[in-house]
Amino acid sequence: MRWRFAAVPAALAAVLAAPAGWVMSAGAAPGCTVLQVRNIGPGSVSALYRVVLPAADSTGLGMLEYRMNALGYSGSQGLVYGMAERGPFGRFPDGAHVVALDPAGRAHDLGPVRAAARLLTAPKAGAIKGNRWYVGDGGFLYAVDVDPTSATYLSVLSMTAIQPWHGPFALDDFDVDPVDGELYGVSMTHHGLPAVVRIDRGSGRVSKLADAPGLPPSGYGSVVIGPDRALYVTANQVGGLYRVSRDGSVTRLAAVPPMSSSDAAGCLRQTPPPSPPPPQPPTTTPSTQPPLSTTPAPTPTSKLPSQSSTAPTPSRIQPSTLPTSSRPSPAPPPEPGAYAPPTPEPGADHAGHDTKEKRRWALAMLLLLIGGSAAVRRLR
Repeated sequence: MRWRFAAVPAALAAVLAAPAGWVMSAGAAPGCTVLQVRNIGPGSVSALYRVVLPAADSTGLGMLEYRMNALGYSGSQGLVYGMAERGPFGRFPDGAHVVALDPAGRAHDLGPVRAAARLLTAPKAGAIKGNRWYVGDGGFLYAVDVDPTSATYLSVLSMTAIQPWHGPFALDDFDVDPVDGELYGVSMTHHGLPAVVRIDRGSGRVSKLADAPGLPPSGYGSVVIGPDRALYVTANQVGGLYRVSRDGSVTRLAAVPPMSSSDAAGCLRQTPPPSPPPPQPPTTTPSTQPPLSTTPAPTPTSKLPSQSSTAPTPSRIQPSTLPTSSRPSPAPPPEPGAYAPPTPEPGADHAGHDTKEKRRWALAMLLLLIGGSAAVRRLR
């Protein structure tokens, strides 16, 4: 039935000597994030929520296997400790078990509290200061060791009676003030009015600080002291989330449904974001695009008339056989000792004359031979 808070804004500022984990941004209201359990019915298991304050934004994280209460947050461990009953309508035979919740809401059963004069069966209030978890159960204030390195881990170190237990106060929850280290909560008085109260950790004495007439009559759980030292509380039976100052002034933050009990713990430690990797030097990647051509584009010509669909398709010419010029290559020169073939005279027409010319030349040659032979005989 109590709350605590973890800082949400990123910029850190000193807040009334608040310990590390409380944060506020410049020009903005201080805030923190808490884990809250809501127990709707008398024997139901707990519904787990993450709540951002003071915006009162709630995010459901699911249902737990237990009915939990008396939550306290250990900032050094980053864990929320709570007392758990086995639900629904069941209890562990060895008393309430300690269940640790990580910031993601995963639950880990750590077993019962040890070395107690009596079993802790249904603790309602809880808060952690350092390695001491203060738990209110049955009119007694217990100090439980939550130092994992200690031989007395999860053992009761002291038990103090809360005074006056049957007096005007009915205390459902409390939280530790980060400045004076005392416990504070909201309780109903014999006048039927809620009041801000303080519980001395050493003596268990309860004293009223101020009436809070702006609160409706109800039991108040999920008590968390924020970075501004105000109490953020939930009205269990009538519903509603409120901010209560030490002077008793009240501000309603949000509507929440009525429930049989509730508790919360924070402010959850915020994990800083990882540092960005150093910038890499720019690398020049060779372009795979072909260089732009500076040749002007050809002037479009008129379209040729379309060919008939029956015309043969020309075969593709391989690039290696493409001609390099439209002019014919000159003939190679003749080799030494050879003769070039005769070149026909341009425009000569030999058709029909070759046979006659050959006969005339043969007859002329024969007459020359005969005449030459006769002349030789005469000379002899």
